[in-house]
Amino acid sequence: MPQTIFWNLLAKKLAAEATAEELKELAELMRQHPDWLYAAQYIQDLWNIQKQDDKSTSAEEAFQKHLSFLKENGVELNPLEAETVFLHPYVKKKRKKWLIPAVALLIIISLSTFLLFRSSEVNPTSVSQHISEVTTKAGSRSKLVLPDSSIVWLNAGSKLTYNSEFGLKKREINLNGEAYFDVKRSKIPFIIKTDAIQIKVLGTAFNIKSYSDEKTTETSLVRGEVEITVNKRPGEKFILKPNEKLVIAHDINETRKIVTEQKAPLIVLSKLTQLEDNSILETSWVNNKLVFRDESFEDLAKKMERWYNVKVEIKDPEIGQIRLGGTFENETVVQALEALQITTGFHFEINSNQITITK
Repeated sequence: MPQTIFWNLLAKKLAAEATAEELKELAELMRQHPDWLYAAQYIQDLWNIQKQDDKSTSAEEAFQKHLSFLKENGVELNPLEAETVFLHPYVKKKRKKWLIPAVALLIIISLSTFLLFRSSEVNPTSVSQHISEVTTKAGSRSKLVLPDSSIVWLNAGSKLTYNSEFGLKKREINLNGEAYFDVKRSKIPFIIKTDAIQIKVLGTAFNIKSYSDEKTTETSLVRGEVEITVNKRPGEKFILKPNEKLVIAHDINETRKIVTEQKAPLIVLSKLTQLEDNSILETSWVNNKLVFRDESFEDLAKKMERWYNVKVEIKDPEIGQIRLGGTFENETVVQALEALQITTGFHFEINSNQITITK
């Protein structure tokens, strides 16, 4: 079965046991099955991180640590079964010497089904065998490499889909949520479609935020050049230069007294926001930082819901309109709320993952 061969070859690669022919076969399988790339990238990143952590531990401790990791993620295995069932046939060395490659294969086989098919569990009727779908749940962020070697960081609560022929004759992606793209330069245009806009690039780095439950779609260009077409204004094109941001309002906000006959979306062109450490606010989430500047508590609450995988209900409208600024990096949701309390008079209660904000 191709999947079994794929996981075995990936395990050999991680264990530094793969031959040149096997690495070539693995690359060909990835080309034929681009929807496997995300799982492979995730596992390789996980393995590299765990390998660094395990330098100071024995093979036995590393093995037990990985079993605990799997248990925490909903995969519980008997250690004896893990050692016998998941031991790769080519490994014939002493126990402590084969533990590390065995653990690599253990992780792969245990998590591969979940990673490879979790998109179909979310919506099994909408994704065909020719469409690859990558999703990130609230509270998590992911990095993946596309078949054309472009790199994508996917923020919490986001979904990205592309055809299995991606990179061969065309490069088209559909996005709902937020993603940072570092696009590999090619003669084939790279196109991203959202509910509000279509973006065309050749090779560049930029951020798109287009959640279906938010009022705006934002495109922030770091380098290169992008061409943006607004779905509701197909006759116009906007060219962004580095350090520029285009914000498209999905609907006209009548409270701001913006009224047009055609109900066209409001479009605002501005500069990216430079932070004190010379980083960029619009892409700070890629570095695992939740940065906000002069945002309403209501808008910040939506970000915190995705960031911490919680539900936030603000009972008082006045509290929701308070403007806030700050940075959260390693803080828990409780620590974040307590920090906001210093400058904002509110009370919060937490029941499971439900947070209620009152005066």
